[in-house]
Amino acid sequence: MKKLHYFVILLPMLLILVSCNSSPPDDANVSEQPLMSADVTLSDMWKVELISAEVSESLLASIAAVQYGGGVVTTENLVEPAGGHVFLLLELNIEKIGTGRAAFSWGDAHITDAGGNVYYRHPNDTFLANLNIPRIRGTDIVLGTEYGFVCFEIPVGADGLRFIADEGRISINI
Repeated sequence: MKKLHYFVILLPMLLILVSCNSSPPDDANVSEQPLMSADVTLSDMWKVELISAEVSESLLASIAAVQYGGGVVTTENLVEPAGGHVFLLLELNIEKIGTGRAAFSWGDAHITDAGGNVYYRHPNDTFLANLNIPRIRGTDIVLGTEYGFVCFEIPVGADGLRFIADEGRISINI
């Protein structure tokens, strides 16, 4: 009877081993996968991942506040770019991968278009936080990882957009 128990336990294991193919795959059946998506760019010091890009003619948030008497007051916060412009929101993950004193500077990071025009980060995109959009702080990044959105104001119809940073060592098509 004990031999039957061993047989019942060993039979499924034997079937699994027989069904496994331990030979290496044919080269014709192997497809190479990129190690990183095309939206990740590395320099000696920084890894920058463009998660998403969005163009918006305005940004609107509705904020509900409960008053002392129990009533609810809803206010809207509308932010619009200058005439003839739109907001370009980039969702980024920026990580320092090198060692040393280098900083990721927003004074250097910018957007370029097909015409060679340069657009820097909105000078006061703190309105993103007021709209409950996670925002990357506007100060230089010196260590760790920063995730969130940054805002640029670009002309309507701008094309061939690229995010450039780290003195040109980071370049991402948008």
